[in-house]
Amino acid sequence: MRVSTSMIFNSGTIGMQGRQSDLYKVQNQLSTGRKILSPEDDPIGASEVLQVTQSKGVNKQFLDNQANAQSQLTYLESTLGSVGDALLRVGELAKQGDSASLNAAQRGMIAAELKGIQSNLVGLANTQDGTGQYIFAGYKSTTKPFTPITQTTPPATYSLGNTYVTYSGDAGKPTLSVTSSKDMEVAENGLDVFMQVKDASGNVTGRSLFDSIQNLINNMDGSLPYSAATQAQGLADVSSALTHTLTVRASVGARQNSLDGLTSAGEDVSFLYDSRLSELQDLDYTEAVSRFTNYKSQLEAAQLTFKQISQLSLFNIL
Repeated sequence: MRVSTSMIFNSGTIGMQGRQSDLYKVQNQLSTGRKILSPEDDPIGASEVLQVTQSKGVNKQFLDNQANAQSQLTYLESTLGSVGDALLRVGELAKQGDSASLNAAQRGMIAAELKGIQSNLVGLANTQDGTGQYIFAGYKSTTKPFTPITQTTPPATYSLGNTYVTYSGDAGKPTLSVTSSKDMEVAENGLDVFMQVKDASGNVTGRSLFDSIQNLINNMDGSLPYSAATQAQGLADVSSALTHTLTVRASVGARQNSLDGLTSAGEDVSFLYDSRLSELQDLDYTEAVSRFTNYKSQLEAAQLTFKQISQLSLFNIL
């Protein structure tokens, strides 16, 4: 076989370029810590990396949603706790006012404190979160849900047919997707929490939380003649409102516990995804350094032999 000078040069050039390419690839692997730099390095592995990365991204989005839901529910639960504390105080004051030994002035002082608590409760019902959304307005979260009605002559008793406040929200309960198959309610609407108060048997009392307190106020502040029957009804209504609030709060707490379990499971899945990606992508530095040394030796040998062969000539021996 005849070997021409051009064949020698082409073969030497191709060999050196091949080793330079191998060195460049290993150098990139060492600098990035990844053994798959492009799909051609490992088509099957690259495909699985893409699938695992996408699944991990979806899982992360659900974890973010769970964290957001937990934050909203924590704020909601805290607010309901404040409502419950206020109702406990209302019950205490209503019992004090039920004493036959009190005179009108003493009941008036109790009514004055109840007015302060009533105002505070309306404020809690109009609570906004960190983004300015009203947490008890349902889907109408940009609308202030509760507004007291000013009446010159109060009715004998406030009820849902002639309520002390108007509700401008709706009956919706905003949700967040916390898993691929589960949407969780992250808010409560004011209609269910404050307006449609239920007694221990689950029946609607016919008076909102605010109506019950205002009836007690009017019964003791001199607006209307004091009535022991009205006071007793007010006490029963406040007790129902407190039980109702505790029930709603317990529901929120159950959702928080459920989220804790979902988040724990999601974090475990995220760890598994990270482990699998590490198996697929992470570089074995010992093996990579060995290849780098091997390719470097091959390149140096190719360069040396090419130099020596390229200098051969018949004129050197004439």
